[in-house]
Amino acid sequence: MFRLLARWRRLPFDYAALPDYMLRHGLLDPYRRSIGGIVLTMVVAGGALFLSPIGPTGAAESALMITAMVGGAVVAVLWWVRPWPTYRQSVLFVVCADLLIFCALLSVADAPTAFTLSTAFLVVGVYCGHFLPMTALFLHVGATVSGSAILMVIAARASDGDTALLVVQLLVLATLFVFMPLLTQVPLFHLRDDAYRSADDPLTGVLNRRGLHQVVAGHGHMHLPADHVVGALVIDLDGFKHVNDTLGHAGGDDVLRRVGERLRAVTDGWAVVARLGGEEFGVVAAVPASVFRNRFTAVHEAVHWGDDPVPVTASSGLAWQSADEFRRDHSDVDNLLRRADRIMYDAKRDGGDRLDIAHCPPDAPGDRPATRSDSTPHRRPYDDVA
Repeated sequence: MFRLLARWRRLPFDYAALPDYMLRHGLLDPYRRSIGGIVLTMVVAGGALFLSPIGPTGAAESALMITAMVGGAVVAVLWWVRPWPTYRQSVLFVVCADLLIFCALLSVADAPTAFTLSTAFLVVGVYCGHFLPMTALFLHVGATVSGSAILMVIAARASDGDTALLVVQLLVLATLFVFMPLLTQVPLFHLRDDAYRSADDPLTGVLNRRGLHQVVAGHGHMHLPADHVVGALVIDLDGFKHVNDTLGHAGGDDVLRRVGERLRAVTDGWAVVARLGGEEFGVVAAVPASVFRNRFTAVHEAVHWGDDPVPVTASSGLAWQSADEFRRDHSDVDNLLRRADRIMYDAKRDGGDRLDIAHCPPDAPGDRPATRSDSTPHRRPYDDVA
């Protein structure tokens, strides 16, 4: 068990991973609205306590409950009308939810009942287990156990309080607060880790074709500025059979690894890099039109280093669309990659060691590149896109 927890502790956390997955499968908006509904249900439950003999009696207790209800109603509305929260907003939601629940429980006149109702913290814990990292989960658990302990002390001071029973209840609650979110988070994080690994090419460390499609689909909803250009670059190493014949297959693998490292370094986070198969790589990015050609030219040129044991060159094809033409659909990226692949083969037939570029509007007849805009050999600079 401790070994499992230690491995879980080392897993990377990506807040956007699960919301992106849910978005791709049409689950994000229904889930968001459901959370708002759960919060509103708890608000209604708090209001119903006013009709109960154990509900708020004094002015201070009533004010606490009303504050908790108003705060909960605001949170519910935000879940309904706002997009999925950012990481900081999620943390703020958990903090506010814990505080509002605690205030509502303090307002209940019957202290032992209020202590029992602290199981409401479990709802927030499940959210933490799904969407927040281990640190946030443990802070939530610590806060809720402490809050429940305070409620237990208040209940124990009641004239008919059974201290031994209250301690047993606290132990049961603490166990639920700790292990229910953990039982959610540990396998979920391992599944995410396996998903990350399945999206990577094990030889080069860049994405594989499946990973490329996942990333592109996950970011299809993002806003694209009007002055940007979407480009898909396909790179195929020239004469790779000669590399394998000269260095052996192990040496060929080393060449592919170096190319992957160079492509990651030159893109430096502004593009998605993938190995499409064999000695073929793909690079997809949305960049400002003013730097479009220079950036993709630098990617093409990064393949060739003169001091390599067997220097390699590449034939590359680049297909692009303007922001107005791009429909924020991952199928558009698939079309650009297909067209870039054809442009790459044209470059290879023209002798290789070159980058050819074509503007490919989405409605080009026959799904063929519409405008051949440039054919440039290796290490020849481009002008910026106008």
